[in-house]
Amino acid sequence: MPQVTSVRTNPIQSQPGSSNPPTVTVNAGDSLGKIAQRLGVTTQALVQANLSKYPSLASNPNAIKVGWQLSVPGAGQTQTAPSTQGTQGTQATQGWGPTPTGDPSVRQTQQTGTTQRPNDFGNKLAAGGAQSIELRMKQHLDAIEKTGVGVYYGDHSSMKTMTPQQRKEWATQNAKPGTTPNANFKESSCIGWAFENVGAAYAAAGKSERWGEIMRIVTSKGSKGIDLAKELQKDGWQAIYWNPDAKNPNDGNAEHSFSALQVKRGNGYYGVKVTDSVLDYRPTDPAKTKENNAGIDKLKKVPFFFGMAKGGMHTFVGRNGNVNEFHWNHLPDSKTAIEEKPLKDWGWNSGLIMVPPGTWPTE
Repeated sequence: MPQVTSVRTNPIQSQPGSSNPPTVTVNAGDSLGKIAQRLGVTTQALVQANLSKYPSLASNPNAIKVGWQLSVPGAGQTQTAPSTQGTQGTQATQGWGPTPTGDPSVRQTQQTGTTQRPNDFGNKLAAGGAQSIELRMKQHLDAIEKTGVGVYYGDHSSMKTMTPQQRKEWATQNAKPGTTPNANFKESSCIGWAFENVGAAYAAAGKSERWGEIMRIVTSKGSKGIDLAKELQKDGWQAIYWNPDAKNPNDGNAEHSFSALQVKRGNGYYGVKVTDSVLDYRPTDPAKTKENNAGIDKLKKVPFFFGMAKGGMHTFVGRNGNVNEFHWNHLPDSKTAIEEKPLKDWGWNSGLIMVPPGTWPTE
């Protein structure tokens, strides 16, 4: 475990009259757990308070670096934090509830364009989703490394029609000599992979009951990505439209430029209200479209998201600017059944990304 931090003699720092929360500076020689112990808070609380600034904490909370300024959870917030004891209940104060923007204070910051305050529900979703991706990918790849046979297969692969006995025989035939492979495979698909990881995010946030409700609604409508996006927006998730070249798509399909125009006019994306856009990061012709990486740079700061391409034709999850997708025609021995690559280099040409409440960077 990296030993990276120690707290100075007077560790909590804040400017007089400033509304910013107090911070501690990361120095050489200590761990995140030691900082939390000295401050009298839990390590998880320290992670949640700093996820928006340091997204890598979602997947590796011990990988803090010398020079980081960590916000102190709970310190100096009594004058600004809304009460959780009012008639609205705790769901509203956490940015979770039936309205698209959730917490009234979050709604206000979105209108004024200032930085959103930390959102506990959103941070828990982000941390849980990012951890889910990491653990599930590792489980599949570790199994392949050990036995030659992984965990997942696609619902459009030949394994779909095999009997349990045929799957056992397949596993034995494709395993490394002298190993005992797993034969209790998990079936998945692009939407199935999204369900699994977004569901884990809700579980991590303590909202499994709400996730059950979302699943009932979305599956009753045919398990479409756009219906999942609409349900997530009810819980405060923000919709971000993406398009590598809004005016000149490299496949010549007018769908991409048309959807970009609709978003620009404020008409949303297939019934989902759009908060921001990630545009023109991969121009088809640099002479016609100027490259713009501002949106990509914002997306790199988002620890976890759900997304879709072409109105939900394809779905995925992702983290820190990378698309993480499941290929539905792969067998359990495929190392690329679950594949991750930067959105900037990804082949699809337009769609929507849903980010947990409070995790989208603002000016």
